[in-house]
Amino acid sequence: MLARRFGYAVSPEPAATATPSVLGQLDRAARLDRVLFIGVAVCGVAMAVGMIIVLGDELSFPGLLGGVLAGEAALLLIWLAARSQERVRGPGGEGLTAPEARRLRGVLAEQPWQVWPCRVELVREHANPSALVHVFLLDPEENAAAVLKTRLQRATWRSLTDGYGVLWFAGDLRFGGALAHPADPADPTVSYATVAPQQPATASPGSSVLMEELQRQAIGWTFGGL
Repeated sequence: MLARRFGYAVSPEPAATATPSVLGQLDRAARLDRVLFIGVAVCGVAMAVGMIIVLGDELSFPGLLGGVLAGEAALLLIWLAARSQERVRGPGGEGLTAPEARRLRGVLAEQPWQVWPCRVELVREHANPSALVHVFLLDPEENAAAVLKTRLQRATWRSLTDGYGVLWFAGDLRFGGALAHPADPADPTVSYATVAPQQPATASPGSSVLMEELQRQAIGWTFGGL
C-alpha cells in the first residue's frame, strides 16, 4: 500500500469499522433505490391492468401480451436510468446513487482509510450542491500518486485552501474507491471515486509551507480518537 510506504496514516481497521456512520449513507441510498423500484412496480401493475381493461376486447391475446411486455420493458429501462442518476440529498449536498453505494459497501467493509495530502482541481460545478473534481493524491515529493474523479460537496470543495487539503481514501488506487473529507472525523461524508480515464495535467506545485503542514497531518493522523 503506497500510503504506508510514504509514511501516511492508515486506519488499523476497515473504514466501515473505524467510522460506522458511513454505512448510514449507504443505507439511505439503498432505501431510495427500493422506493424507486416500488414506484416503478406499482406503475407497471397499474399499466398492465389498465391495458387489459381498456384494450382487452380489441386486441388478441398475443397482441395484448406484447403491448404489456413492451410497456413493462420501458418502465424497467426508466428505473435503471433513474437509479443510476438519482442521488440521496441532504443538508450537505448530493450523496451517492444506489449503484455507487452498492460498490462502496464491500470496499468500506474490507479496506482501511488512508490519509492523503491532495490537490483538488475543479472540472465542473453543478447547479445542485456538488462539484465534479479531479483529486491528485500527492506523494512526499508532491508528485501525483493517483488521480481520481469524484463529486465533492460544494462546501467541501470551497473549504480547501487554494484547492489543497487532506482527504481520506479507501480502496485500490488502480481502480478507485471511496473518498471522504474528515471535517467531522466521526461522520465523514463519503463520495464515490473512479480513476480519471485520461490523466489530467500534473498537479501544480503548492506552497511549501502548506504542503509541509498537509504532509504532517497525513503522517500524524490518529484514528484511535474516533
